[in-house]
Amino acid sequence: MIKTSKIHWAYVVLAYLTLLSQSILDNARGPAYPNILQSFDISATRGAQLFAWASLAGLIANASARYWLPKIEAVVGTYYALALMALGSFLFGMSHYFGVWMLDFSSALMGFGMGVANVAMNLLIARATPIEYRRQFYAGLHSVYGLGSLGAPLLFSLFLSFGQEWNYFFCWLIILPMLTLLLALSKRQHLHGHFDDFKMAKKAMTPPVNLITRIAYGCVFGFYVAAEIVVSTRLVHYLSSGHDVNPENARLALSSFFLALLMGRLLFTVVPLRGASQRWLLLSCAMTLIIYVLSQTISPLFLILTGLTMSYFYPVAMDWMSKKFPQGIEWMMSSVLTSISVLLIAMHLGFGVITDHLGLEAAMLILPIMTTLCFILLMILGKARA
Repeated sequence: MIKTSKIHWAYVVLAYLTLLSQSILDNARGPAYPNILQSFDISATRGAQLFAWASLAGLIANASARYWLPKIEAVVGTYYALALMALGSFLFGMSHYFGVWMLDFSSALMGFGMGVANVAMNLLIARATPIEYRRQFYAGLHSVYGLGSLGAPLLFSLFLSFGQEWNYFFCWLIILPMLTLLLALSKRQHLHGHFDDFKMAKKAMTPPVNLITRIAYGCVFGFYVAAEIVVSTRLVHYLSSGHDVNPENARLALSSFFLALLMGRLLFTVVPLRGASQRWLLLSCAMTLIIYVLSQTISPLFLILTGLTMSYFYPVAMDWMSKKFPQGIEWMMSSVLTSISVLLIAMHLGFGVITDHLGLEAAMLILPIMTTLCFILLMILGKARA
């Protein structure tokens, strides 16, 4: 990993704007999910395939990073990611005219773009920031994701309030990645001004640890992300169908979850966490499990608070990994993102099948199961040097 004594803001801004576009596109599907099922008259199992296709395409992007990343680098990769996300969102919106197959295709297109973006953005932050500030910049990066996540259901509700059809919302959303892409291209001379400072050797990446260890680290991230995505993509459906909450209030609950996620990440962007990363990660898992128990014993609306308990996990975990593997971070990041995609595919397909056969309550058990597995793996991996 390249050591630097200063912050390269051009790369930070590009990563942040790209993630803002991605987060809104990614989290627009959750509040639209009931509309999609109704509009195409499909089951929860079939609807879950939309998310699975996106995750599978992201998996392909992540798994192939060792081949495309040395050739196009993180900045150019971000350009491609923005273009793919914009095209995928437009086709998703036009799916009403083509049929459910277009939902699958456009979901995969967006998912591939998001997979490329995930690798590129995290590397931009790792390379553009000094190690002593990196945890805060990762927290800032994922605060941006929280901001986009919060905005997605609010924008969707506002769009529907004007009497518009749900699908056209995704056509309008292409404005976000396209503006980011145009801005980046207009500043490409400045963006590439320091490109040599970050350029990877034009050779195949080599793994810093064995396959089993890479899988273990990947599963820490994958179990956490799967737990978070269960809430962000299914909360509206869970509350409106499983607990008779009206759709508007259910979307408001999802916005509140994202607000909690955002506030937690903003807090830890400004106030640095002290102490070993592993302890903070274990605390996040434990508090999430406590909140889940409260949601089952008192009110399902307690699930909103998992946004707060989960908020800092990913940025702290990313910083934790970058410190444990100062050499070979590109390989580890690709491996981790691949694991995330695999577990998301399993989660989405499993959630749909369990919902159709055992009901929503049984499907929501994926949240505590994934969180518990994440906790156990963290304990096994031992204390991080962070």
